[in-house]
Amino acid sequence: MTQVTVHIPAALRGFADGASELPVEAGSVREALQRVGERHQLLVARILTRGGALRPYVNIFLDERDIRGLDGLDTAIDGARELLVVPSVAGG
Repeated sequence: MTQVTVHIPAALRGFADGASELPVEAGSVREALQRVGERHQLLVARILTRGGALRPYVNIFLDERDIRGLDGLDTAIDGARELLVVPSVAGG
């Protein structure tokens, strides 16, 4: 397992007790989110669907690489240092 820092965007920090960063030990992106969910279930509910899939309007980057272009939630962390959660912004 690798320690990775999950960066929480300002819009979701209220679901993480105001934290901007949450360090966790995990082997994959899915496992990192499960670890975060142990303490902040409402936060993870904004990132994943009830079925455990990544919500379509949320992007996750592992050291600047979009996990959708890798193995999705099953992407191995393998020494990565940062996991960034980025909700899409819409407007007109």
